[in-house]
Amino acid sequence: MLLAACQPLPHPFADDAPHRGSAMLTLRDSASVTIAPIDGTPRATAEKLGPAMASALQQRDIAASDKTASIGSYELVGRIEEMPPSGDKVALVAVWALHDPSGQSLGERTERLEAAARDWEEGSEDAVVHLAAASAERLAALLQDDAPTEADSGGHTRLRIGGVEGAPGDGRESLPRAITEILKRQDLAIVTDPEAMADLVLDADVVVANPKAGKQNVKIVWRVRRKDGGEIGTVGQENDVPAGLLDGPWGDVAYMVAVSAQDGIMQLIARGAPPAPPPTGKS
Repeated sequence: MLLAACQPLPHPFADDAPHRGSAMLTLRDSASVTIAPIDGTPRATAEKLGPAMASALQQRDIAASDKTASIGSYELVGRIEEMPPSGDKVALVAVWALHDPSGQSLGERTERLEAAARDWEEGSEDAVVHLAAASAERLAALLQDDAPTEADSGGHTRLRIGGVEGAPGDGRESLPRAITEILKRQDLAIVTDPEAMADLVLDADVVVANPKAGKQNVKIVWRVRRKDGGEIGTVGQENDVPAGLLDGPWGDVAYMVAVSAQDGIMQLIARGAPPAPPPTGKS
């Protein structure tokens, strides 16, 4: 797999990104999203975050703008707040609220990102783009059609998303979250409770090599297992990324990894899925 880069934020594992119009990224009622002016401080970051957020959502094939609106637009309202400094880093928290065209709240999402205090004060492009990308990943579920619930799944395969071992930065949290968002668009019943019954379990191992010439090799192996622990198969991914890229928030890299892996994972799930019960007839 070749490294795919998109300035100013690298996008490894992006080769299999969903095509425009993909049902997986269909916005409710095909409406657009209007991003209101971002409230809060630092103002330099707040003023740049709206356009960056629109771009991050557009990269997910979600129509979004911080400049135009229509009667049927959804509204995304955001505010930022600077946390007390920790060492030489300052965390910025972005709180997002989505409203439908009638003004009804559809939910909130929060994203936290650390950077140098000067980056936030000056509205550093790199810091703002990373915050927008991570926020867009969190907001994707609110902006897409509702996924079928386990009760609506009609007896489809129950898949539990397990852990991700060895991932640096926030990969242990962001990668399971991203793969969950991707796979819940399939004909699956995603099980989040570790004590709940599941037919199959998906987990992953991540190995990041030491830096070499400004790059780091990343290997990700996804495993699909039966509920008794028997392994059905694996899906491997490998890429070279800029050194240190994954040491902090993964942002949209986690999403790209999940999109790239989904076809192989679904093949393994189909192989290990329990047989469908025979249809019942009336005597």
